[in-house]
Amino acid sequence: MKPKIRGDMMERVDDFEEATRLERLDDKRWAVDLREDWGLWSPAGGFISALALRGAGEATRLPRPASMTCHFLRMGKYGPAELHAEILKSGRRSELIRMELLQEGNVLLMCHVWAVQDEAPGLMHDASRLENLPTPESLKSYEELHPDRPAPPFLQRFEERPIKGMPEAGDGARDPELTGLYKFRPRARAENTFVDTARAMVLLDTYGWMAQYPTHPEDDPSPWIAPNMDYHYRFHRPTTEAEWLHMRIRAGIAEGGLMSTDGEIHDLEGRLLVSGTSQLMCLPRPGV
Repeated sequence: MKPKIRGDMMERVDDFEEATRLERLDDKRWAVDLREDWGLWSPAGGFISALALRGAGEATRLPRPASMTCHFLRMGKYGPAELHAEILKSGRRSELIRMELLQEGNVLLMCHVWAVQDEAPGLMHDASRLENLPTPESLKSYEELHPDRPAPPFLQRFEERPIKGMPEAGDGARDPELTGLYKFRPRARAENTFVDTARAMVLLDTYGWMAQYPTHPEDDPSPWIAPNMDYHYRFHRPTTEAEWLHMRIRAGIAEGGLMSTDGEIHDLEGRLLVSGTSQLMCLPRPGV
């Protein structure tokens, strides 16, 4: 069971850092390509947010993202677009950058990104650590579990080793939650800190909608689609040392035409790296 995702084959094999590369137009503008091979029903929210985060990294003088709030204003189409940056606040320890993604004069995405210093003094505690996470070697990959059911092209961008995966035919309803280990391919990590952080955003955005399927296993495909209205990410630690990412994503409530998700990304040692929450709007699937 899986969502309908565009594309019949992976046209390119470049990695995430290459796919999000920007062409600088001036100090505040970059040309970007909204590529179909990194798309879902339309340019994927996680991918276009990753472009915006990378642009913020080029606009700021500070080395590390701390948080990002995204508002999805319009669905775009595959093809050229532009990123625009504006520094809203600049201090010694933090900087706030507004990013807009425009296509044909329309704003598709508006984000606010806080960037901070690498290290700063402050409180220290951690009650978020997970214990006894499985190793990648102890889990079967999606390809091993489903040799006759290839993953859609977008999901082939990373290796998936499910823990609580998508429901199978005949499964009863269970909690709306997905967990698993994920590693991007062909290259697991990016050298650019802002780009590497965006790996977590792509996972949380992509699997957020899919987290409802365990509660509605009879719907394949779902009679609904649910584009993001907004997404708020918190970047707790750098991701650059983690090849494998443990993801937990939960769609805890859907009611009144809305669905909310919350998710976390940990490393294999159980340290929390990134967390995020989103609000989605349920819309009838075209043609259903």
